[in-house]
Amino acid sequence: MVFKLFESLEEFLDESANLIFKIYKESITKYNQFSLMLSGGNTPKPLFEKIAKDYNDKINWERVFVFWADERYVDKESDDSNYKWAYKLLLSRVNIPQNNIYRIKTELPLEKAAEEYEKEIINFFQTKEPAFDLILLGVGKDGHTASLFPNSDLLTENNRLVAPVFPSGEPYVPRITVTYKVLNNAKNILFLSSYNDKKNVIDEIITNKEKAKEKYPAARVEARRIYFFSYK
Repeated sequence: MVFKLFESLEEFLDESANLIFKIYKESITKYNQFSLMLSGGNTPKPLFEKIAKDYNDKINWERVFVFWADERYVDKESDDSNYKWAYKLLLSRVNIPQNNIYRIKTELPLEKAAEEYEKEIINFFQTKEPAFDLILLGVGKDGHTASLFPNSDLLTENNRLVAPVFPSGEPYVPRITVTYKVLNNAKNILFLSSYNDKKNVIDEIITNKEKAKEKYPAARVEARRIYFFSYK
């Protein structure tokens, strides 16, 4: 794992955007496409804006395919929707074809939405073992990531790629999340988090990952390459 703690938000955003662009270029060279999975929360919002502003013309958006690691079971226009903020701050501002955007359809019944999203992932990769080029993840104060929360049955889910989640977190609503079968098969994972309000969780994940796995779902994430960027 590569851990970097930045003194300022500006540095954090610069390095994060640079890394995403670097992985994008690698993926285009190797596979002629870039599969990107986004997360919600406040931390990625200024990063979305920066990419839209500084990288729109550097990226061939026709070769970029966007998914979400999790979604709150709310209307897509709700301020609590992960999709809404990614679309508003990034996707609506760049030249990406609408067909390249794989939204979790929260207008469907909860279980059906999870099933349909899993089918979309399998159909896109043509395998039940998808390997995303890059997944962006956050870390909650309780150590959750995506919508994988401490003590959840999904921490030991070995079959499904996507699953519904009973009301959890803030806001306290049902959710839909990918499982470790997706996260742990990624080529690259980039955790993005503020530091000061999550210091204990982050320090333990970085310094004693095996112990942290017992408490924090984020510590259980594996991938070929993991980056953890945080800012003070």
